[in-house]
Amino acid sequence: MTTNEKVSELIIKVKKTKMPQGGLKPGANLRDDLGLDSLALSELLVLVEDAFKISISMEDVLNVHTLAEIVTCVDKHRAA
Repeated sequence: MTTNEKVSELIIKVKKTKMPQGGLKPGANLRDDLGLDSLALSELLVLVEDAFKISISMEDVLNVHTLAEIVTCVDKHRAA
């Protein structure tokens, strides 16, 4: 499973909905397009950190707004 697939799966878990046909778009904005509020974003952060065994800094969290940005952030932390 790719990072994108796993993060998409976690977003769907947080949203408690089914995966949209065609999957989530990489440029999908977490708040505006996917409707995640601050509580859902916090839950997503915890799930991502647990799933990938990484720790994401608050600075990185504040710069993540789309699915693609989460994937990039995860890959950066996994490579470190």
